[in-house]
Amino acid sequence: MSVARALPASSDGRVEIIHMDRAAAPFRGLGRSCVNRAMQWITTRAMKRVLRKHAEGWDAFIAEVNRQRRLHELFDAPILPMMEAEAVRQLGPGSGWASPPAPSEWFAPRHKPARGFVFYVHGGSFVAERSPRITQLVARFAATAEARVYAPSYRLAPEHPCPAAVDDILAAWEWFSQTWPGEPVVALAESAGAAILVAALQQARARGLPMPCGIVLLSPWLDLSLQSWSVATASLLGTSVHTMESLAIYARFYLDGMSPTDPIGSPMFGTFDGFPPALIHASRGDILYDDAVRVAERMREAGADLTVRLWAEETHVWERMHTAKAKQSILLAAEFIRRRLDAGAAS
Repeated sequence: MSVARALPASSDGRVEIIHMDRAAAPFRGLGRSCVNRAMQWITTRAMKRVLRKHAEGWDAFIAEVNRQRRLHELFDAPILPMMEAEAVRQLGPGSGWASPPAPSEWFAPRHKPARGFVFYVHGGSFVAERSPRITQLVARFAATAEARVYAPSYRLAPEHPCPAAVDDILAAWEWFSQTWPGEPVVALAESAGAAILVAALQQARARGLPMPCGIVLLSPWLDLSLQSWSVATASLLGTSVHTMESLAIYARFYLDGMSPTDPIGSPMFGTFDGFPPALIHASRGDILYDDAVRVAERMREAGADLTVRLWAEETHVWERMHTAKAKQSILLAAEFIRRRLDAGAAS
C-alpha cells in the first residue's frame, strides 16, 4: 500500500496535503506510457553500455561515464529561450567577499532588486553536473522569487562517492552562513540534489550551524535503498521514464559500498528535529513519488511545519519544462520562498 494513503488530505496545524489536479483521460495516459517505455528502453541501453565498460576496467568505465554526461547535457538542453525568467547569471556576489569553497554560480533578477537568498543544490542522479535545462530552472526561480540564488557545485560519483558531495555542500553552507550571518535564505533542491542537501543540513544541525528559514524539495530522492513502493510500481507500469534498475545503478555508483540506509547517503533515515518550515512538490507519475510522501511523514513525526502539493501525473522534476503545470509549480514554490524570506528578514 502506498504510504501516501497514510497521510491525511487536510491540515492538522503543522502539515497540509494539497492535491493539485486529477488524472487525465485514459487515452492520454496511454500515450504518455508509450513515451515513458521508449525512454526506459533508451535509459536501459545506456546503463548496459556503462556496465559493459565497467567490466573492462576503470579507464574505460570513466570514459563512458563522461560520454553519457555529455549526452545528458546535450539532450537536457532547453527547447525554448528563457522567456519569463528575466534573470542574469553572475560570477559571484561581488567584490570584497571570500571565495566559496567549491565552484559556484549566482543568479539574480534582471529588473527587480534581489531580496534574500536561495541556496540551490541540483540533481543529476549524483553523477551529472547541472544541465542547461536545470540551469534555466534556477534562473526562473531567481526571477520568480525575486531572490539571489547561490548554486554551488559538488564532486560527482563514481569518481567521488558519498560523502564527497555532502561534504562539499556542507562546506558551501558553512561558508555562506559565515559570509552572510543572519541573512534570510531558503534551501532548494530537486531529485538527487535533495538527498545531498538534506544530508548536509542534518550534518549542519548536528554541528550547531544555523538552518535556513525554509526548505523546498522538488521530486526528491531521499532513500537510496529503494524501499519506496512507487519505485517498483512506476518502473513496471511505465509511468516514469526511469526504472528501478537505473536508480539502483546510480545508487551503487554514489554509495560505493556504503549502507543504503546510512543517513549520510539516504537522509530519509536521518532525523528531522529542528528543521524549518518545508514545502514538497511531487507527482504520482514519478518513480520517486513515495520518497516525497514518506519524508513528509518523517517530518510530521518531528513536528515540522510542512506543506505537500501532489500532482496527478507529471514527470520527474517537471518544473524544468515549459508547461502550464511547470509554471504553476514554480510560482507556488516561489511564493513560499518569498514568504519565508520576508519572515526571516522581519525576525
